[in-house]
Amino acid sequence: MVKSKKRMRQKLFKRNNGLLVSFLFLCGSVLSQSIEDLYVKMPDILNPTLSSQNRLELLEYHKAHQSDSTLNRFGNQVYLVLMDTLNEHIVVKNTATSTFDMKLNYTTDSVPYIGIIRTVCAPVCHSIVEFYDTAWNAIPLQFSMPKAIEWLDGKRINPDIIDSGWLKKTLDISFIGLSFGSDNNIITAKNNSLDFLSAVDRKIIRPFITDKIFSYKLKNRMWVQEP
Repeated sequence: MVKSKKRMRQKLFKRNNGLLVSFLFLCGSVLSQSIEDLYVKMPDILNPTLSSQNRLELLEYHKAHQSDSTLNRFGNQVYLVLMDTLNEHIVVKNTATSTFDMKLNYTTDSVPYIGIIRTVCAPVCHSIVEFYDTAWNAIPLQFSMPKAIEWLDGKRINPDIIDSGWLKKTLDISFIGLSFGSDNNIITAKNNSLDFLSAVDRKIIRPFITDKIFSYKLKNRMWVQEP
């Protein structure tokens, strides 16, 4: 009876130990994925203009110093703008009017996550950003897109010269371009909204707008604007 219980405990230990080893191997496999692996193997629905084979060819041509371009599913040229393996960052011009920006980042507790910025210029450039874990499940890292009015410099506005209400109304529609910084957990924002205005309105408003590039850093799963 004692020997039987001992054998049972040994079997349970071996099984649990085997499960632990498998789990650690799986975690290691996920954590060891490079930006190149993730880009090539990402679900096609997240990058529909390029198949997995297209993405692989684009990177392989670049590494072989043959070309930085390939053809997408529709036979149009695609360009590799940036492949930074050190900072785990890839930028691809998918079409003449759209850019795909992808970066592998790590939270403060070293958990990897993927950020994707899609920018479309039609003709004014505007971006959206999404976040995923390394298994391609969407994750809620809260990023609030800044509005054009946030670039208004109140110190420059003289109510005797310009109507602040008209300024705010004119800047009601925002076109903001985003990009990932070279450092971990950084997103920068550029105001493109003036390009949407008429030449007359742009000339009037331009003196009251700052050219500052806004910077945001991930803190406690929220993107916080830096001073």
